[in-house]
Amino acid sequence: METFRTEEEQVEAIKRWWQENGKSTVLGVAIAMAAVFGWRGWNDYQREQAAEASVIYDNLLQADAALANDASKRSTAEHLAETLKSAYSGLDYAQYAALMKAKYAVADGDYPTAEMELEWVLAQKPEMAIRIQTEMRLAKVKAASGDNAAALALIAKLENTPVAPLAAELRGDILHAEGKPAEALAAYEQARVLGRRQESPMNNPLLDMKINSLAAYKVAAGQ
Repeated sequence: METFRTEEEQVEAIKRWWQENGKSTVLGVAIAMAAVFGWRGWNDYQREQAAEASVIYDNLLQADAALANDASKRSTAEHLAETLKSAYSGLDYAQYAALMKAKYAVADGDYPTAEMELEWVLAQKPEMAIRIQTEMRLAKVKAASGDNAAALALIAKLENTPVAPLAAELRGDILHAEGKPAEALAAYEQARVLGRRQESPMNNPLLDMKINSLAAYKVAAGQ
């Protein structure tokens, strides 16, 4: 270790060290501080964005709820949904807004637009719960538009998920529409079994009606 005999030698050593390392040290500290404050600023910005989007989404929900009594709220709801998609696309609220827009498109029978909105949600790589619900809705839209192959492909991805009973029932609907009653009945029965295995067992009277109808058909046909 270097030793110094006098205070003057210590001062000279400090000056030399500063000349050799001072600028880089200051720069390193400045970069570190900028990173810290930049990160804090980014977090503050993200919180502000989330707070703003939350308010808009709450207004969207209110407008949507009012639709039952005031159809004019539809334009307000669509405007709010589009605002969330365009200005806050990186947040979950934008994905919920796209799901809302898809719902309106389905109500209008505009399946291409509904598919576009649902595909947009999936393109955002949403969390699993949103992805599953979106794929289930997209399967329904595909089936409604007559693209049974695409619908069945999506349904196959939904096995072993919380929506598996609904997916199996939709598969039964598709098979029934294709004139395959025996396969449709099997799908419906699977849907009922899966529904009863849920943590909160599903009560689906319409599914029971479908099963009873096809079971009676099977007996009448001597199958």
